[in-house]
Amino acid sequence: MTISSEILRRVRATASLQDWVVTAPQLRAAGADWNTVRRMTRSGQWVPLTRGSYWVGRDDHGPSLRSRVRGALLTCGPHVVAAGPTAARLLGIQGLPRDDGTLHLATPPGGEIRSRPGIRVHRTPLCPTARTALHGIPLTTPTRTCADLLLQLPRVEAVSVLDSALHQGLLSQGDLLAIPAHLSGRPHAPRARAWLRLADGRAESPLETRVRLICLDDGLPPPLLQWHIPDPQQGRSYRIDLGWPTHLVGVEADGKAPHSLPQALYQDRLRQNRLTTLLPGLTLLRFTWSDTHHPPSILRPLRQALGCP
Repeated sequence: MTISSEILRRVRATASLQDWVVTAPQLRAAGADWNTVRRMTRSGQWVPLTRGSYWVGRDDHGPSLRSRVRGALLTCGPHVVAAGPTAARLLGIQGLPRDDGTLHLATPPGGEIRSRPGIRVHRTPLCPTARTALHGIPLTTPTRTCADLLLQLPRVEAVSVLDSALHQGLLSQGDLLAIPAHLSGRPHAPRARAWLRLADGRAESPLETRVRLICLDDGLPPPLLQWHIPDPQQGRSYRIDLGWPTHLVGVEADGKAPHSLPQALYQDRLRQNRLTTLLPGLTLLRFTWSDTHHPPSILRPLRQALGCP
């Protein structure tokens, strides 16, 4: 027995308004009984998300993060919001640790929602100004999200998150100054407040942040981020990720994805040749993610280029 076209139409009409997610009560209201739901899930046409919610989309990649969050929130009540790493991913903030699939939600203290496999519930007071919505999904504001992550993440990831949020315009300098109020009285707040001073929105990637922190920790903070080198002949300018202009030393943080293709390697070579023509004597060092796991591989050539002991 197949599901009737009218029931399917009603289900999809509801799901289309909420990231292709429907709840069990919504399925019943559309005329789908338990046997129908069981057949559709067993056949793989509908995907169970959390208790009482289903994804009924048709994307070969399966439910998106937004759909998964929507499914959780639809079954948790109006006071629950996406928070922490989940809110950051929804906002597009980079620099987070690898996603293990866990959804992070925030609820006021005393709520009945409990953590369970795949969902971690954080009980924390949330004033109205700490809440917002993105495409209809309630979540913590970028300011509150970054404050929470400062308390949850190691230093490198925490600063990377701040840099990313600033660079994308999700945080302003004024927002950065407001973060300490969200940290007050919470565990690890003194450490988190100290890390705020390290944030720099000029960093264009988490890799740049990591390289910058390695240099900073060794007493070699780059005087410039995004060092602009004008090229009047070609009517353009180049940018070097980290620069020590007085020493004619620059550092490029080469992410694997944008720099590993043959065409990208060819363009990088042309660019480097042009830069050394524009700045005779320039030393341009290039580092990758693997180098950040072994700081001496960055610091030794940098110290040599800068003439440091």
